[in-house]
Amino acid sequence: MAKIYIDAAASLTPKLACGGVIIKDGDINYEESVMLGEMDNHEAEWATLLFALKEAEKLGIKSVIVYTDSKIIVDTFDKEHVKNKIFKSYYSRVLPLTNALDMFIITHTPRKNNRGADKLAKDRLYKERKNLSSN
Repeated sequence: MAKIYIDAAASLTPKLACGGVIIKDGDINYEESVMLGEMDNHEAEWATLLFALKEAEKLGIKSVIVYTDSKIIVDTFDKEHVKNKIFKSYYSRVLPLTNALDMFIITHTPRKNNRGADKLAKDRLYKERKNLSSN
């Protein structure tokens, strides 16, 4: 079973968000960051989850456990319901990806146990902000 660690980082000025993903499964040790655009941190967590599941699919991974420090995402899967329209949109796009898996588990992990994905997201955010300020 693959272990997927996700985290997002966002800034208010400029309004910008990035995500970090680590996927570990046997010989696979995949690390990637993604520029997500203008969104708050909660939406960025959802966008990062979507990105991570698409990347896992490309890698041919069929069983995953996702570690995230986003209680909103974990609660959504526990309750199988979300009210927020933006999050609902992500949930509806993520669900088919999870249903295509043989096994999908998502669990809350403290930030201290998710340092790798956190660092990827923050480093990418810093880089993107620096690029914006130099233009």
